[in-house]
Amino acid sequence: MARVSGAAEGASAALRAAALAALRDIGVTRVFDGSAPRAAVPYALLRELAATDWGSKTHDGRELRLGVTIRDEGENGARAERLAAAAEAALLALPARAGAWQVVSVAPVRLALVAEAPARWAALVDVRVRMLRAG
Repeated sequence: MARVSGAAEGASAALRAAALAALRDIGVTRVFDGSAPRAAVPYALLRELAATDWGSKTHDGRELRLGVTIRDEGENGARAERLAAAAEAALLALPARAGAWQVVSVAPVRLALVAEAPARWAALVDVRVRMLRAG
């Protein structure tokens, strides 16, 4: 059981690092990992990962759900929506290798714009990533 947990942690850490690197060029002021203390908008926040087994008898594999929130302010959510589309495109173009893991597929799951308060927007981007341990 410890091997599975360690493998899941390894895949999660590798994916987080790859996602953070991919999101740096989407046009936000900053990309945060986990929490964003009083940040200037627009910014991206990498949310928690959910990992499940996606392996076989011969290969360690993980399916991970990766979420990003874009926070912005303005009269309408057009900029947040554009940034969310850029974030989704960056995640869908993740490199084929993330640490010791091979990225097998990346698929969009959700892209939604939510009005949190007057002139405050959150755009939610979720993707599913399937990975196999390389080697």
